[in-house]
Amino acid sequence: MTLGKPLEHVLTTVENRFLSAISILLAINTLFFIARQTDSLIFLRFAESNTPFYAGFAFFGITLTGILFYYHRPTAWRSWLKKGLLATFPAWFVLTYGIIESRNFHYVFQIAQSGYMMLAGLFVSSIALSHLRSSSQRHSDSLTAREWFRRQGSFALLSVFVGTFIFFSFAMINLTKFAAVDEPLWYNGRIGKYWHNIEERDWKGTSISDKPGITVALSTGPGLWFKDPKAYKTTKYEGEAYTRNQDSIESFFLAFRLPELIVITLLLPLFYFFLERLLGRKTALFSYAFIATSPILIGMSKIINPDSLLWLFAPLSLLSYFIFLEKRFARYLILSGIFLGLALLTKYVANILFVFFIGLIFLEFLYHRPEHQRFGTFLKQSLIELGILTYAALATFYVLFPAVWIKPEKLLTSTIYSQAFEKVAPLFLILIAFILVDQIGNRARIISAVIDTFDRVKRPFVILLGSLFGASIIATLVISWNSLVPYDFSELLSSPKTIATRSDFIGIFLTNFYPLIFGILPLSLLLVLSIPLALFKKTFLESTAGRAALYLIAFILLYYLGATVNNVAMIVRYQIILFPIAAIIAGITLAWLLETLGARFAFLRRIPEIPVAILILALGTATLATTPFPLSYASSLLPNDQHTNVKDMGSGSYEAAQYLNSLPNAESMLVWTDKDGVCKFFIGRCKRGRNYEALRRDGLDYIVVSSDRKNRTAKMMAGEILSQKPGLIRFDQYYTQPDPAWELNINDRPSQYVRVYPFSE
Repeated sequence: MTLGKPLEHVLTTVENRFLSAISILLAINTLFFIARQTDSLIFLRFAESNTPFYAGFAFFGITLTGILFYYHRPTAWRSWLKKGLLATFPAWFVLTYGIIESRNFHYVFQIAQSGYMMLAGLFVSSIALSHLRSSSQRHSDSLTAREWFRRQGSFALLSVFVGTFIFFSFAMINLTKFAAVDEPLWYNGRIGKYWHNIEERDWKGTSISDKPGITVALSTGPGLWFKDPKAYKTTKYEGEAYTRNQDSIESFFLAFRLPELIVITLLLPLFYFFLERLLGRKTALFSYAFIATSPILIGMSKIINPDSLLWLFAPLSLLSYFIFLEKRFARYLILSGIFLGLALLTKYVANILFVFFIGLIFLEFLYHRPEHQRFGTFLKQSLIELGILTYAALATFYVLFPAVWIKPEKLLTSTIYSQAFEKVAPLFLILIAFILVDQIGNRARIISAVIDTFDRVKRPFVILLGSLFGASIIATLVISWNSLVPYDFSELLSSPKTIATRSDFIGIFLTNFYPLIFGILPLSLLLVLSIPLALFKKTFLESTAGRAALYLIAFILLYYLGATVNNVAMIVRYQIILFPIAAIIAGITLAWLLETLGARFAFLRRIPEIPVAILILALGTATLATTPFPLSYASSLLPNDQHTNVKDMGSGSYEAAQYLNSLPNAESMLVWTDKDGVCKFFIGRCKRGRNYEALRRDGLDYIVVSSDRKNRTAKMMAGEILSQKPGLIRFDQYYTQPDPAWELNINDRPSQYVRVYPFSE
């Protein structure tokens, strides 16, 4: 009897015979091992303990390593990986069955099972990368680090340093003098839980949040070296808040906020690096200056929150992918995946990047196609590239999220099955399936026909996209200047997750623009509003800067469309990743304007980019110097009776507490407040609940109210007012009561305030 050709080929070498024997024996050892924990394999339970099987794993593992070491060079990692994966596949298959049937295995075997899949992905990705490197027509401007620094010039690098210094300096101002909403969830529980469970090897317990917020725990973890959160924890009894070690609470905030801010500041210059690689030094300097002096980004970076890091990781992933598309260097594709993985580890809303990257395949073919390449070939190559990016993202996610080690299915529940992806996941999966079926079974004929149709109207499509973007901004401006008629954006944003009950589709869509266009500097807004005009110019659209601007506009519209479809209004924090994107668009437009005007006016050609960048930094610094609460920044274009940061994160709480602390006998006073932040700093008694009888009994002295809690308080008290609850105190009436004892208008806007009233009936 002769062996079949495939099997005969496998057994032709001594190495393969050894590996085949070890593979079979290792699988048998694994089968007997899982039988002791698997009811369906009870007939294979021959041993009384696992000791012989552990010895078997050790023996076969050492033997396998020895064979690979003998037949392959230590540096031939791909050969090691290939042979090792093939030899251990039967054992992995058996182990996977056992883990599915029983959860009684030690976590080492669960990690081995999931680790095998990641190594298999690494092997496949390495093959794809080799193919990519051999087939790509790369640009020849690869530079060493020294050459890159020399090319930038001292003044450009100094400008980047100054911008970074401005960012860090203004973020440090009053870094400890506020208590942000939702922060206690992190420093009182989630951060410590992540590190404690790693120390205890409770890998499942490292799933600390539904965000998941792993990067928050990583960046703020050093705070645990200096402060114990339990020593500063606030406890509540009958609505009264008791904060331990209140006299040193600011040092506690510093211990956790400063490490995160340092991480953000160190990563910030990557924007300049990526933008310079993509668009050149001039545009990179302009864009970086806008980013570094953005009040909203600085304000967000002061808070322990996933959004504080998301605005870095998501845009950097986009920029890195754009560089890859332009220069075809595989390292930027991998970097894009790593930053996407970090974004997913921060907040699951980053899944929108997967949708965008799929759409970008078609945009790239329409506006940047390789010469003489059919769409089917282009699609195949693009899907391979996207697969490499996806693996890099998932590998990053896997390595830094230990809960995935023992529950690899979390890779799915964190991506296409995540809550943020819930409504669009079915459509996304159908689209992917259709693309793959058409590509594999039909040589992409259907999709090619669709692309050919779009190819004939690709110019009008850009005009449509730019017009929609510009018209949406103009409509939002007009409505805001027209006393918020017909859409009251402030009221709609006050309850972002129930906006669908109070507005139509267009209202939700335009509401999303409101925080962005008034949350950037007026100069930035003017430049962003001008980008559609630039896109209408064919020469600009055909440039790298034009395509980047088009793609970024498409991303903003996709982001807002996704939010609108999901019936969610994008408050400042929810759309924080769009602020650096808007700054990049502003930088692109400014560079284009200077080049366009320079072609007409000779004196403008001689204006170097360094003074312009310094001017942007100066304007931004002046704005920051007059904005004590940067996260609540609203440009001068917004009417003074409106504000953008409708869901406030705690602005003014510290100042209100300091006023109360300055009053005589503050230690013996009792205050009621609608936000917890006041209680963190007030030295007297502080209550949040609505136990009216207890408040009257204990002698309520002052009431602290803030504009952004007005609707919430009214909603929560509505039932009590209707039922005339005994001892009712009408807190809701204090929001409109005149003559407060103390008042702070956030950034001098009367619509956003914190007020203190003496209690009186």
